[in-house]
Amino acid sequence: EILSKYKDNTLLEKVLYLSKSKRIKFYIKQIPNYTQNGFSGSLESALVDLEALFKRKVTGHDAVNYLKTILTHLEPDDAYIIERIIEKDLKIGMGTSNINKIFPSLIEKTPYMGAKSYDLKYVQKIIKNGRAKSQIKMDGRYQNGIVRNGDSLLETRAGEETILTGAKFLEELSTLTDEHVLNGELTIIGVKERSIANGIISSLDDILSKKGERTEAETNKKINEFFKEHSDTLGDNITIEDVLNRIVYTCWDIITVDEYYAKHSSVPYEKRFEKLENILKEKNPTRIQLVESVDVETMEDIMNHFLDALERKLEGTIVKSIDGEWKDGKPSYQVKFKLEMNIDLKIVGFQYGEEGTKNEKVISTLLLESSCGQLKTNPSGMTEKMMADVTARQNELLGTIVEIRCCGLSKNSKGEWSTAHPSVEELRTDKTTYDSLESAKKIEEAAKKLSKK
Repeated sequence: EILSKYKDNTLLEKVLYLSKSKRIKFYIKQIPNYTQNGFSGSLESALVDLEALFKRKVTGHDAVNYLKTILTHLEPDDAYIIERIIEKDLKIGMGTSNINKIFPSLIEKTPYMGAKSYDLKYVQKIIKNGRAKSQIKMDGRYQNGIVRNGDSLLETRAGEETILTGAKFLEELSTLTDEHVLNGELTIIGVKERSIANGIISSLDDILSKKGERTEAETNKKINEFFKEHSDTLGDNITIEDVLNRIVYTCWDIITVDEYYAKHSSVPYEKRFEKLENILKEKNPTRIQLVESVDVETMEDIMNHFLDALERKLEGTIVKSIDGEWKDGKPSYQVKFKLEMNIDLKIVGFQYGEEGTKNEKVISTLLLESSCGQLKTNPSGMTEKMMADVTARQNELLGTIVEIRCCGLSKNSKGEWSTAHPSVEELRTDKTTYDSLESAKKIEEAAKKLSKK
């Protein structure tokens, strides 16, 4: 509401873009000491002068001195704005989504290249050229690994930065290449259950990213809670550094930084994959690896790799055209193969959205259980309308049967059963019976046999 009052302010628009766009990088880690002298400059001209920094016309010590000169000739308030832009933090408590509501599409959205759900016609078109690639569908925490000027940055598909300072793979990433973006996912050595690994990485991100906001005592409390929760998985007598060094970055694509922000690369996938493969062979990192990839020519080749993945308790595979370009979205020349099954479970509880998010005042997660109580899961996928309805009718809906779709069953290190990638299909108020762990296992086995056919 406040920002809307200034929707015609072009100077504000430029300040917002330079400070919030991830495409703009100034390559200066610390604001230099300066003394203001003369106040002869203007904010408008200073913003133009900044181009020399983010376009790399001035670099190194010259860049620091160049910025110092800009700041010296500005009034204090204008100099402060330049400082905030350089540090990419305006300190106004406003995110990209709100800014884009007032200045449409001003801040670029993070591009993400996914894959289409299985459709035979897409697959036939891919293998029509005679050869394609079938790769293991990773089930870790997706990250774009951005390397610029020797610095490495992790970014989720939603554009949020992931902080894992001190991780071995990040050190390797910064020396792997430059001005490139890798696509991949994070897993942890020794943690087979990917959902648990994702939770561990999420907790590490929370601990490390909020160190500056919390007191030392608060941070230590978070660390103690972290090890208490994950000691069964990670073992005893380990440190945060030990866990960070067990994180592995598995990659399947590479594009330039310019291509990433342009949301398109015309380089065929086979050449991009070969480039990534050669870089990893040359640098030989210990915590960055190439995704398992098989060249396929027929539907039989594709199914053999997919079924082999299922036998190894992996989620599935993705078939990719060797000629495919990189682009934002889900092109039909990349197709997912994964096990899918539907089961019925009962609502035993509700969970509100995380505090500080748009869903904090509505039920965003259902707590479900099998008839025997041995299978428990918390599916996502409710629409806003459904969340509002469930929130209003909690008492009425407790005990209701819910049909969910998932990618099979999973079991953690404690022997507890759950489901892989569950999502809500519908509330089955017409049903009174629901699945047990045993019946869910039979449904999973039947789904695997159907896949083999």
